[in-house]
Amino acid sequence: MTSETISAGDGRSVASGRKLFLYLFWTGVGLAIVVALFVFSGLSVADLGAIVVAIPLWFYAVMACLQVAILMMASVKWQIVLGQFPVGGKVLPLGDALAGTTLGALAGHVLPIQVVTPMTRAWVARPHQISTARAVGTSVFEQVPEVVVLLAMGLASTLVLVAQLGPLESGIAALAVGLIVISLIAPIFRLLCHFSNWASGHLPEMVANVTAIIVRALDQAASFPKRVFFQLLGFSFLRYISMVVLNVGAISVLVPDADVHSLALVYPLVLLIISLPFIPGGLGVLEVTWTGVLVGQGLGAVEA
Repeated sequence: MTSETISAGDGRSVASGRKLFLYLFWTGVGLAIVVALFVFSGLSVADLGAIVVAIPLWFYAVMACLQVAILMMASVKWQIVLGQFPVGGKVLPLGDALAGTTLGALAGHVLPIQVVTPMTRAWVARPHQISTARAVGTSVFEQVPEVVVLLAMGLASTLVLVAQLGPLESGIAALAVGLIVISLIAPIFRLLCHFSNWASGHLPEMVANVTAIIVRALDQAASFPKRVFFQLLGFSFLRYISMVVLNVGAISVLVPDADVHSLALVYPLVLLIISLPFIPGGLGVLEVTWTGVLVGQGLGAVEA
C-alpha cells in the first residue's frame, strides 16, 4: 500500500468524522430547541406523553418516510442543476448530495435554511473538486422552481377560496394550474430574467452584483432542454405535495376535528412565511401561523 493510498484513506476518514460531528451537532441543537419550546409552552411531561401515545406507530413511520423522500428529491434536483452549470459538469454522488441537504435541514432549525443549506452543500462538495461558488450558486438556483411551484399553488388556493370550491374541484384547479406552469416554464424563466435584469439597475451596487449573477443563471436556464424543466418542476411539485401531506396529516392526527381542506388551502401561506430567508427555519412563526389557522376554525387557543 503506497503512502498516497494511505493519505487518501486518512482524508476520507477525517471527512467522514467531520460529517458525523456535524450531524450530531445540529441534531443536538434541534433537540435543544424542541426541549426549550416544550419548557416554555407549559406542557407537562404527562401531557406530552399522552400526545405521543395517542399517535399510532404507523403514522410515525409514514412521516419519517415522507421526510426522507422530501430531502431525497431536493438532493436529486441539486444533482440535476449541477449537471447543467456547466452542461456535463461534475455531479456529486447522491449520498453526498443527500448529506449536504440533510445537514442544511438540521442547521435550518436555528439558521435560515435558504442561507445555511448552500453552505453545508458547498462544504460537502469540496472533496469532489466542486468549487464553493458553483455549489452555492446551484443550490440557490435549485430553489427557484420551488418558488415557482409555491406561487402557483398560492394562486390555485386563492382561486379556490374566491370561487368557494369543494375538495374535488380544488384538486382539479391545482392540477390545472400546475400543468399550465409546466407548459409555460421556459417563458416564465425568461420573464424572471427580464425582471431581475430590470431590478439590478435600480438596486444598490452590492445587491445589483448579486442580481447580475442571478440574471446570468436565469438566462442560461432559459435554454435548458425541456426534460430538465420537467424534472425540476416535477420534483418540486412532488416535494410540495409531500410537505402538504406531512404537515396537514400531522395536524389532522393531533386535531381530528380540524378541516383538512382548509388546512391544505392555507398551506401556501404557511410555507411562504416559514420560507422567508431571515427566519430560522420558521421557528415560532410556524407554530403561531398554524395556531391562528386552527383558532379560526373554532379551536381553543390553548388546545391549538
